[in-house]
Amino acid sequence: MPKQILFFLVASAFCFGAEFFGTILDPSGLAIAKAKVEAEDQATMVHYSVVSDDRGEYHILGLPAGQYTLSVEQPGFRTYRQSGITLRLGDRTGLNVKLDLGQPSQTIEVTAEAPLLRTASGEVSLNVDEQKITTLPLDGRNFIPLVTLAPGVALPSGGSILPRINGSRPRTNEYLYDGISVLQPEPGQVVFYPIVDGMAEFKLNINAYSPEYGRSNGGTVMVIGKSGSNQFHGDVFEFFRNEDLNARNVLAQPGPNPEFRRNQYGATVGGPVQTNKTFFFVDWQGTRLRTGIPRLSVVPTLLQRQGIFTQQIFDPNTNPRTPFVNNTVPMTQWDNLGRQILAHYPLPNLTGSSNFARTATEPDNQDQADFRVDRYFGEKHRVFGRYTIFRDDDTPMTPLPDGSGSLTSGVIGHAITRGDALVGDYSWMISPSTLNQFRVGYSRRDLNQTSLQSGDIAVPGLPANSFASVLPIFSVAGFQQIGPTTAANSKFTTSITEFLDTFTTIRGRHTIKFGVDLRREVLDVLNPPNPTGSFGFSTTGTNSASVAGSGNALASLLLGQVNTFSIDIQKNVIQPRAHIAEFFIGDDWKVSRRLTLNVGTRYTLNFPSTEKNDQGAVFNLNTQVLDFPHTARELHWGDFGPRFGAAYRMSDSWVIRTGYGMMFFEQSGITTPFTIPQFPFVQTVSQQSQDNVNAAFLLSSGPTVQVTAPNPNSGLGQGVLGVNRTNGSGYSQQWNFTVQKTIGKDWNIEVGYLGSKNTRLGIPDPNINQLPAQYLSHVQYGLFLMPQLSGLILTVKRVSGKPRILVTFYIELTP
Repeated sequence: MPKQILFFLVASAFCFGAEFFGTILDPSGLAIAKAKVEAEDQATMVHYSVVSDDRGEYHILGLPAGQYTLSVEQPGFRTYRQSGITLRLGDRTGLNVKLDLGQPSQTIEVTAEAPLLRTASGEVSLNVDEQKITTLPLDGRNFIPLVTLAPGVALPSGGSILPRINGSRPRTNEYLYDGISVLQPEPGQVVFYPIVDGMAEFKLNINAYSPEYGRSNGGTVMVIGKSGSNQFHGDVFEFFRNEDLNARNVLAQPGPNPEFRRNQYGATVGGPVQTNKTFFFVDWQGTRLRTGIPRLSVVPTLLQRQGIFTQQIFDPNTNPRTPFVNNTVPMTQWDNLGRQILAHYPLPNLTGSSNFARTATEPDNQDQADFRVDRYFGEKHRVFGRYTIFRDDDTPMTPLPDGSGSLTSGVIGHAITRGDALVGDYSWMISPSTLNQFRVGYSRRDLNQTSLQSGDIAVPGLPANSFASVLPIFSVAGFQQIGPTTAANSKFTTSITEFLDTFTTIRGRHTIKFGVDLRREVLDVLNPPNPTGSFGFSTTGTNSASVAGSGNALASLLLGQVNTFSIDIQKNVIQPRAHIAEFFIGDDWKVSRRLTLNVGTRYTLNFPSTEKNDQGAVFNLNTQVLDFPHTARELHWGDFGPRFGAAYRMSDSWVIRTGYGMMFFEQSGITTPFTIPQFPFVQTVSQQSQDNVNAAFLLSSGPTVQVTAPNPNSGLGQGVLGVNRTNGSGYSQQWNFTVQKTIGKDWNIEVGYLGSKNTRLGIPDPNINQLPAQYLSHVQYGLFLMPQLSGLILTVKRVSGKPRILVTFYIELTP
């Protein structure tokens, strides 16, 4: 076993380190033992040295990404020196060196950047360095669209920035920032996206990757942030867009473009606190977005505001109903609350059916910052810590000035989102060939969304609820509603605590890596869709069955004739919890100079989710009553995910690679049955007209229904959730076969086949009232059928010189 001397790099994160390996040969092709092999970081002049073993093989472990110079020295031979070698995040780069006879003082300089092959694993991945991140155009300064540079990756339509990788669900990819997950299990979003100017590099694992990574049925996005160095460095930036720079819609009416103002500005700075020992890095970015949005509504006309209507209006207080004189509702008969609701409507400002237009600015303010410190204790110990804070304040532009109106897209309430993330890392070089890295992380995402109106209309008889100060919804058929959009009021908090330990050792031709990944997932949700009631008014309150087209919903409102009423009651926060333990081991075995095998497995324990206060309700399909279990699923002990890869180097310019991997993931995050609150912990209480003629109740009197006492036999008419307790964890199988070829000294081409198959993907809230299988094929309860995906890839790169060119083609073969 050769003695290896490894040093830490000051300026970059140690996690996800890259590697150099290869064989040192003499002119006749024989191995050279005890040759000194040194990698030098061209930016910091930090050296990493090893000595080749009796087989002439060397292995430099744990190199941060960057530009390197590789040199080889041995008495009796000329010194070999090759500069301009790029190591990217997680690269394992093989480079064999043949020395010429001569004196060490004689140096062979290779200055061109070599088009290196990937000869160490069977994975398919994409690396994007800092230069591409900061120079390629990114709308909104979000790096995620860059993942589409990889084959088999696409962004869904509709503006989503959650990519589909290998045909997977967008919500089930993994996101690791500085080695710690920031993916919140519900609703499948990341806590924050890193500031582009604070990123050193990112890597996308696409297919059949190392057992070190898991919890995904698609891919893994890994980001390394910048850190400080011995030299102060930083930048100041601003990016802006406004409507003057936007092209006009060819179908738009003449006039100025709608307002669109987006300013993104910020700064980064990093440097030494104590030279060669302690370093800092800070960045900040602010985003100010102003979007002009026009909205059209139907509001009461001036005559209708006086109770005068064009339709024939009947008095509901008479039997049989008699028409009002001149189709006018006397103000003496107006309901007091109906009068208050009418006052919320603005005066019309247009003619025609949609008689009110409002154009205003929708503001969105974001701020984000990172604070990082690195500390080195000699050559064997290093720690770093990072804290990230993110805040987004988004206010919708509602159809009516008081904040009322129905919204069908975008933010539907005043939403304040806060994200926090803490990462700590301790790396210990136990021996020249053994490294242990311990990481701890905590990430949290809070969403507090509220409607824009105050509850200044107090309807008597409403059951107590969590959002008592919120204005109810008053839906008047044919008019814009008064009150917020459904589900505009919610409080949603998710967090993940993670402990990760990885142990790496080199034993001869084997590089063995094993470790454990422990996570605790927390969700607190207060999300009744309709917390203060929805009151419906229709023409039936003031019509006559014998007169077609009679009645008006606004007249029914003025008279307090409520046709329908419903309210969702959630008094307490629902608090699901989940725990996950994963163990992994992998062996990269360099069988020969040409062949490398990757063998490993990842073992997953998805402990069934629970609710902190046992506020979980599951409909028992056998007993036909509600159960209130502590957990609703069984623990499955057999989730072993094997990984295999092979890379065979046919020559210095050809390599054949293949890989297979099985990845387990949670059935539905920490979802059903506890994420979506169920009866009786959330109840929908409703009251409606019994004959669709007479009112359900008078508005000023209020509803008469109340919540149902929780017991297994109550809740007739409520929605319930059933769960198949035996459903195991979902898993993804991935496989590939690729051939990589260098052409000349500048070009690299790769062709191959990628395939994947997802099994047991959970789908929440399946309808159990399905036709039997003999009448409808492919019916399943609790599972979602996901097709197998396969395709051909072609990637062409110019890996040296300028400009760098990347061309990727993906041809899907799945029918």
